[in-house]
Amino acid sequence: MRDNYITGIDIGSHYITTIIASFNSNLDTPQIIGIGRVRSHGIRKGIIIDLEDATASVGKSLQQAQQKAGVSVSSACVSISGAHITATPSKGVAAVSRADGQISYDDVERVITAASTIALPANQEILHNLPHEFIIDGEGGLRDVVGMSGLRLEANTLILYGSSAHLKTLDKCIESNDVEIDGYVISPLAASRAVLSKRQKELGVASVDIGGGTTDLAVYEEGNLIYSSVLPIGGDNITNDLAIGLRVGVDTAERIKREYGLARVSDLSQKRDVIDLSQFGFNEKEIIFRKDVIEIMEARLNEIFDLVNADLKKIGKDAYLPAGVVLVGGSAKIPHITDLCRDKLRLATQIGFPHEVEGVVGSVDDPSFATALGIIFWCMEENGYDGFSFKNASPISSSINSMKKWFRSLLP
Repeated sequence: MRDNYITGIDIGSHYITTIIASFNSNLDTPQIIGIGRVRSHGIRKGIIIDLEDATASVGKSLQQAQQKAGVSVSSACVSISGAHITATPSKGVAAVSRADGQISYDDVERVITAASTIALPANQEILHNLPHEFIIDGEGGLRDVVGMSGLRLEANTLILYGSSAHLKTLDKCIESNDVEIDGYVISPLAASRAVLSKRQKELGVASVDIGGGTTDLAVYEEGNLIYSSVLPIGGDNITNDLAIGLRVGVDTAERIKREYGLARVSDLSQKRDVIDLSQFGFNEKEIIFRKDVIEIMEARLNEIFDLVNADLKKIGKDAYLPAGVVLVGGSAKIPHITDLCRDKLRLATQIGFPHEVEGVVGSVDDPSFATALGIIFWCMEENGYDGFSFKNASPISSSINSMKKWFRSLLP
């Protein structure tokens, strides 16, 4: 049977990651056949600040993935991040069209489209419109309403919107590499798709993706996304703090963080542990205390979790998510970070590892690959591919993505 291929590009502030997956009806899960990962240039806190550098970085990542996969990429789904992303609830109403009152897919599409007709700030556009409850003739709490009967259909949705200017720039960045865009997905949705189970989403859970330039938050309850935000702070801030505090270069600070870092000083067994900076290329033998490194890291991590907790408090979910917190992203690998998060947020905490996927090129069983792998799953669902858990995916979002892309092509 002929394999189908799908590509996801995670536009991160620290790395650009491209994943190519193959799938067919004989496979239980998508199979990773190509991975490309290069350092990001021209991107800061999820935003492209230098189009030429960003385009070159994406090109290198694509080239790596294609060489390993042995296939040529013509289209891809792409992640979006940045503090410009905003979530707002909306509501749509539509009359059931059939004479017998039976609700069809067309009715569902019309009511979701009606929820999309909201006044947005200037130069903003809808990225996702996610229904979390349908109401038929006043009876709410419904999910799959196709085939049910009624006269009036309502939908409560969560709309995620972002900067049209950034999307236009992202279009140019990807398409300059001769790749067509199949669709966009915001990073918090992609990461949570890769690591959260259906049961966790039903109980109530928060996915916290601590990337290089941003920390992405997605909160689920009763199976639905109820809140999402992108905080303009991440692992690069920890590295910069170390560079300033220790008076070393950024590259040296990054190595110190990776090799000697911990999330909490209280977990350091030997408080007099020292680090000899000569091993990092310094001419003179300068000694620093490991405790000082960890104190700097803990202070910044505390700030990140304080901002996450402020968002949870905003929606009334601080210390009130039965399935707790799932940490992903490169900084999720800092030793003892789960202990610090549990204490700060007063919630059970675990590291999230991607599931439902097999990798034959390199290892993807890593929290830093969550967003890139989540893009693959999201794109498959949005495009309604048969097989796996995607056969019942709705085509609604795909048509909205196509319409938005056409509209952006008209902008100057």
